[in-house]
Amino acid sequence: MKKNLFLLMLFFVGTIATYSQASDLELDAMVSVLGLEKKEAVSKLVVLPESQAEVFWKIYDEYQLKNKQTAIERIKLYQNTALSYHSLTPELAESLANQYFKNRKDQERTLETYYKKIKNATNATTAFQFYQAEVYLLTLLRAQIMQQIPTYGQLVQMKSQQK
Repeated sequence: MKKNLFLLMLFFVGTIATYSQASDLELDAMVSVLGLEKKEAVSKLVVLPESQAEVFWKIYDEYQLKNKQTAIERIKLYQNTALSYHSLTPELAESLANQYFKNRKDQERTLETYYKKIKNATNATTAFQFYQAEVYLLTLLRAQIMQQIPTYGQLVQMKSQQK
């Protein structure tokens, strides 16, 4: 199963790399496709009694819709970060860092809200599985993306080695 999830994450990263300068409509479509792939991964990570499946997936679909804009903003932020490296100033670095903080807080707030909704509709065990699956997939995805984008420090180091 870890192999399947790893392959899924590689698909996510490849898709994001393909759309590195995508329009808003393309990003929306891409996030929708990624959402379907992510839902498939969640279905392998969350074990649901049949009695909870319908309500869980209804709330999960709502979560995906609510989280869509945050995901689009995160992809745009990755794009802006990569495009900013050639002219990174302290002010731009501060702006990027603050945007990452805001995006992460928005993601966490939505995750907590939907944890509570799932807990109230099912139970804490099911909600915790949801939480773990989301954090696992988000962490894996972020790590894969970050491996594709060099850090600013790595870029500076490469430039200094070329001289």
